[in-house]
Amino acid sequence: MDAQTKTRPFHILALSGGGYRGLYTATILRRLEEALGQPLARHFDLICGTSAGGLLALGLAAEIATEELEAMFVSDGKRIFGSRSLLRRVLGKWVLAKHSAAGLQAVLAERLGEMTIGDLKHRVLIPAVNYSKGSGQFFKTPHLPKYETDFRRRLVDVGLATAAAPTYFPLHRIDGVGAFADGGLVGNSPGFFGLHEATRLLDIGDDSTVRVLSLGTMTRGATLRGSAFLDRGLFQWGAKIFDLVISAQEAAVNDMLRHVLGNRYYRIDDPATPDQSRDIEKLDVVSAGATTVLRERGSHAAQRALGDPAFDVFRKHLATPPIFYHGPNKNTGVVTC
Repeated sequence: MDAQTKTRPFHILALSGGGYRGLYTATILRRLEEALGQPLARHFDLICGTSAGGLLALGLAAEIATEELEAMFVSDGKRIFGSRSLLRRVLGKWVLAKHSAAGLQAVLAERLGEMTIGDLKHRVLIPAVNYSKGSGQFFKTPHLPKYETDFRRRLVDVGLATAAAPTYFPLHRIDGVGAFADGGLVGNSPGFFGLHEATRLLDIGDDSTVRVLSLGTMTRGATLRGSAFLDRGLFQWGAKIFDLVISAQEAAVNDMLRHVLGNRYYRIDDPATPDQSRDIEKLDVVSAGATTVLRERGSHAAQRALGDPAFDVFRKHLATPPIFYHGPNKNTGVVTC
């Protein structure tokens, strides 16, 4: 990376996971893109996304219109979260995953086709958990010489990997790589991963201003009623344990980024009111009520951000065209930074 690039501001977009609540994020992205008048990805030097946020991040980096990304939830939400045979209706969540991955796979194939990470126009970082080796794995564009394999991965496979939420969807196997579970298990809010990528791996210089714009999904803090039974086994925990993991992680990352970056960290999210919580309580509920809440609150959140002077730095920033070292978008013969 050249000296001039190291001193320019470096902006990171971080998109959280949240199942169908990703519609809230998608609505914000659409409204921001409309206001900025060009593909939103061109304003960010690195796009990070987990689970539903990972699907959006891949779409943004491919410069798919945000209107189409929003439609992926509105028009196809029931296909994604409705692939339930009679067997899954009886055994789903307890013996089998609640939903088949067939609906999500079909929706992703229609929008992403046979594109690979190497076809993307902007840097991405997509967390998942490789259950075959028991650790997190991060799919990345070839923006460093050592990133020699991920550019071959199909976007459909990466999307299925990062969104394989335990109890909701089956694990997703990528042949020769591993069986993957939802990226929310390692980092539902991926802003800190993006900050590490920029400062420690891309070696953005100390003279450069690194900022993070983080978008949530109206994440409900997973909490316990005062009268709840405390001695819980698998039956009582069920999918709630995954909800608790992503909620706790998101809160921790939010606090740490505020501490580390101060006013260089900007967060767009909203708490649900008690009445609205009933509509969006579960990650996989696709209903008219949930759709209305998520789209209306997303539109208001975007309008609030666009009117906030603190958001202006993100509006005005244009990313430096990325250097890719491998794949169809390779644009350098240099093998070292």
